[in-house]
Amino acid sequence: MSTSSFSNLYSHHNKMLEDHLINVARLACQNITAGSVERICGYDKSMLTRLVKICGLCHDIGKATGYFQKYLFASEGEKKTLKNLDETRHGLLSAIVGFYSAQAEFAVEESLSNNEKSFLAFLAFWTIRKHHGNLEDIIDETGITDRNIDVLNDQIKSIDEDKLSVLNEKLKAEGLPLNITTTSMLEWIDLIRDDLKAIRRSLRKLDREKNIEPYLITNFIFSLLIDADKSEVVLGELPQRQPPIMDYRIVDNYKSTFDVKKSEINALRDKAYKEVLSRELDLNERIYSINLPTGLGKTFISLAFALKLRSNIYRQKKYVPRIIYSLPFLSIIEQNAEQFEKVLNQAGFKVDTDLLLKHHHLSEVYYKIGENEFEPDEAKILIEGWNSEIIVTTFVQLFHTLMSNKNNTLRKFHRLSGCIIILDEVQSIPFKYWLLVKEILREVVEKLDSYVVFVTATEPLIFERQEVKSLADKEKYFSALDRVVIKPQLEKTMTVEEFAESVNLEPDKSYLFILNTIKSAKAFYELLKPKTECIGFLSTHVIPKERLDRIIKMKQGEIRVAVTTQLVEAGVDIDFDKVYRDLAPLDSINQSAGRCNRNGDRQGEVIVVSLNDDKRRYSSYIYDDVLLDITERILEKHECIRESDFLNIIDHYYKDMQEKMASDKSRELLSALYRMKYDSSDESISIRDFKLIDNSYSKIDVFIEIDDDAEEVWQDYLKIKEIKDLFERRLEFSKIKADFYKYVVAVPINVDNLPPEVAGFRYVNINSLEEYYDRDTGFKCQGVTPIW
Repeated sequence: MSTSSFSNLYSHHNKMLEDHLINVARLACQNITAGSVERICGYDKSMLTRLVKICGLCHDIGKATGYFQKYLFASEGEKKTLKNLDETRHGLLSAIVGFYSAQAEFAVEESLSNNEKSFLAFLAFWTIRKHHGNLEDIIDETGITDRNIDVLNDQIKSIDEDKLSVLNEKLKAEGLPLNITTTSMLEWIDLIRDDLKAIRRSLRKLDREKNIEPYLITNFIFSLLIDADKSEVVLGELPQRQPPIMDYRIVDNYKSTFDVKKSEINALRDKAYKEVLSRELDLNERIYSINLPTGLGKTFISLAFALKLRSNIYRQKKYVPRIIYSLPFLSIIEQNAEQFEKVLNQAGFKVDTDLLLKHHHLSEVYYKIGENEFEPDEAKILIEGWNSEIIVTTFVQLFHTLMSNKNNTLRKFHRLSGCIIILDEVQSIPFKYWLLVKEILREVVEKLDSYVVFVTATEPLIFERQEVKSLADKEKYFSALDRVVIKPQLEKTMTVEEFAESVNLEPDKSYLFILNTIKSAKAFYELLKPKTECIGFLSTHVIPKERLDRIIKMKQGEIRVAVTTQLVEAGVDIDFDKVYRDLAPLDSINQSAGRCNRNGDRQGEVIVVSLNDDKRRYSSYIYDDVLLDITERILEKHECIRESDFLNIIDHYYKDMQEKMASDKSRELLSALYRMKYDSSDESISIRDFKLIDNSYSKIDVFIEIDDDAEEVWQDYLKIKEIKDLFERRLEFSKIKADFYKYVVAVPINVDNLPPEVAGFRYVNINSLEEYYDRDTGFKCQGVTPIW
């Protein structure tokens, strides 16, 4: 700051406290003013901006204490002791200053009731108090103990009043509505418990109101603050957003480079593309659907539609939305992101990370704009804050941003405002969360001014059909296709051995076998292997590097017979003449059919069988009994189901599902959401209990040193583990993380042959590889359940 006097109080070792507070407030305000949100929970954009400015200006003011300043400049040895002292912590004191500052800011706001003013003050308090941690039960956050009061009094007495006076003047000049002195802070300490007690009474009524808006505004303000805070510390300021104009016709131009042969399926693809893109757009319609059969080019259609919608929003609303393209599986993120990059390159765009970003838990920590390649700590902040125009990410990242108590996932919540969310393979959302997803998305599109596009071949009934704007005449496309038939063979169950004996592999055909458990798939693969040479195996027990290589070989026809688990069902662009599928819910069977005769070259067949071990059917280990029962009842009515009938049959399936399945889990989580119960100290359900992927079986990661590259990465890891500084160690690991996890598999934690732990990670070295790992079928699990 260009000023002649400084407070000589520090927020970080090399940063003045006033600089940090003012810069965080400015960054947070920039993010909200640049966005499209006009009103949440009755509060307009002006009020929300004023609130977030208060949060920014006050969030670290507790660092002015003598205790924190001493900790900041202590030796490393002394720091460890000081860090654990209650007096060193700054969150609660900062929160109390934020509470009374917000109270003063809105005191004369005539458009607000007293309850509304109190809620804004509490929101500032809660957001600041938890800005370094995870959100908990809102009721618990209103509690302040006698010990807290004693510590607060000691902290205030330790503050240098002359330094605080300089800090106060600078914050007042930036818009803080009251004076912060040690005297005023001591007065606030005397008042805060009674003031919070009154607020607690109104918060207890939240459950009865059944309103999602308080949850949305909390996450929104919390997200703006913590994103600005983390970004300011590492980057100082965010790179200037310069969204380019991207006409949807860039997708047309890229498609024109293909050597497309005349065929019925290609004519349908072109027809579907043109139909979706010719739709007139009404921006009051918020939820769209692209429901088309597999293999009709939904990826390109959805990208082109999102770009068209983006352009329309810019013309009519004068802001440019980000596009968040979300998929259920890592295996198809790389595939689709690569296609998007080719489209953008063909159009002449320089595809830097601020234009196209991939984000998942194994993402490479790399961020580049023009000639500027950011340092890993900077890149990590930019990536995890979704600082890009097109973000390709996982369902887990997206839905755990919508429904979470965690600081690191909620940080990007504000990016969901004014955006276009594409949910590709939306049928992958478990039924138990349909109601929850519906209620949250309905509020997000309305209150955060966003848009949602469902993309699927089997559209679930998350929303009623009339609530969704269909972009294609799906009946027309399904009825026009006859690429594949489903043939149920469920009269009797078979063992894996009986199934292998019954299979006749014709030399001029390719085959895909999708089994329900890794154990049954491995056994079947070993039985089938002597029958053919061009055979491949896929499961999550094969290292990711090898899985990707095998998928490429399947695409190229080098693997003629593939034995896999369900990981190929959705979105993986492979094609076989004949598919065998162990019994599964109908939507999964339908997705399996999408890996069969995609181009309509010949008549494809999907044979549904039912396999069992010596106790029960393998399907019963994986899927809900009600779903399996509904599926069997439908399949037993048909000797053969043609592709033209898929749409009607899947609709009947989803309707039956709604009638017979319970939405208890969604209702419990919605109740937690209404009550703002982010975490729970008892057995009751909280927002923290939301898990998109149900990990019923505890697993542990194992590094497989399968080749020289793996050995080199492991040696890098060992060197990193020797770094004493935790932050530096994490930063260095982030540089190799993407390569490291190419050699990692997750195995059941209770296997009898768990490899030894080396440097904090289970490790199979190349010399003991055969003891633990089969180069064909992956990790050798011993002594566990029939699934593995």
